[in-house]
Amino acid sequence: MGARSLFWRCALALCAALGGALAGGPAAAKYPERPIRVLLGFPAGGGADILARFYAEKLRELSGAAIIIENKPGASGNLSVDLVAKAKPDGYTLLLASTTTLAGNTKLFKSVPFDLFKDFEPIAALNEVAFGLLVAPQHVKAADIDELTQHLKAKGNRATFGWATTTSLAAAVLYGKTKGLELTAVPYKVTPQSISDVIAGLVDFGFADTVYAAGQERQGRVKMLAVSSANRVPGLAHVPVLGDYGVNTASLSPLWAMWAPTGTPKYIIEMHTGWLNRIIEMPATQQFLMSQGAIPVVGGPDLMRRKLAEALVSWSAAVEAGNITPQ
Repeated sequence: MGARSLFWRCALALCAALGGALAGGPAAAKYPERPIRVLLGFPAGGGADILARFYAEKLRELSGAAIIIENKPGASGNLSVDLVAKAKPDGYTLLLASTTTLAGNTKLFKSVPFDLFKDFEPIAALNEVAFGLLVAPQHVKAADIDELTQHLKAKGNRATFGWATTTSLAAAVLYGKTKGLELTAVPYKVTPQSISDVIAGLVDFGFADTVYAAGQERQGRVKMLAVSSANRVPGLAHVPVLGDYGVNTASLSPLWAMWAPTGTPKYIIEMHTGWLNRIIEMPATQQFLMSQGAIPVVGGPDLMRRKLAEALVSWSAAVEAGNITPQ
C-alpha cells in the first residue's frame, strides 16, 4: 500500500469518527423514534392528570413523539414510582411526580419500594401546586377557618376529614393539632372520592390540590377556606393561606417535576430538560397554569436535587410536628 493511499484512508476514518461524535452518535440522531410513556401515580380526571395531559401535548409538539400518559394510582403514588425505578433507562419511560410523592412518602411510610437518590435522575421542574381546604357549604356553615374550627370543636370526637394523598393527610393533621381538634381521618383511594364525600356531608372537610379544588369550587360544589402554600395562589387571590390562621403548612406544597430512571443517557436528559423548560416559559403555559391554580417553575436537574433535599427536611419536620405515625 502506497504512502498516499494510507494517508487518505486514515484521513477518511478520522473524519468519519469526528462526524459521528459531533452528531452525538447514531442513538442521539434517532431519539425519540417511538412513543414515550409518562407514568403518573394519580387517576384520570384529577388535578395532576389535567396538568399531565397539557404537558404531554406540548412535549409532543416539541419532540415529535407520541407522549402517552399512563395513570398508575396506588399506594399514594409509590406504585408508579416503583415501576419507573425498575424500567429500562432508555428515555422511553419517564415519571411525572412531586417532591411529596418522592420525599414525603419516605417519611410517611415505614418503607418505600425505591431509593430516592439512587433510582432516579431529575429532568426538569414544572410547577408548584398548593392544597386547598374544602368544605361543603350546604353541610358546614363556615365562612373561614376560625368558623370551621368552632364547628369542629362543637362536634368533639365526631369531627372527620377525608384524605387520599400524603399531602392532604399531613395538612389536615397539622391543622387539627395546631387548633387542638379531635379529628378522625377517613382514608380514600383517590381525591375525587374523598371530596365527593365532603360534598355529600359524610366527612366534614378535606384537602385537594388547587387544580382539582378550583374546578370544584367554580361549579359551586365546595368552598375553599384556605390554601397550604406560603403565599396566596395566583388565580385564587380570594383564598387566604392557612398561615394567616397560625397553621404552618407552607412546606407541604408539592413541586412537580419530570424524572427518569437512573442510567438514562445524559443527552436524553438534556433534550427533555430543554423541551420542558421551553414549555414552562411559553405564555400559553403560564396562563394555563395560573388559571388552574398552579404556579409555574422553571429549572433543571440541579434545582430539583436541591428541592428534593429541602423537601426531605420539611417533611421530617411536618411528620414530627403533626405527630404522624408512618403507615
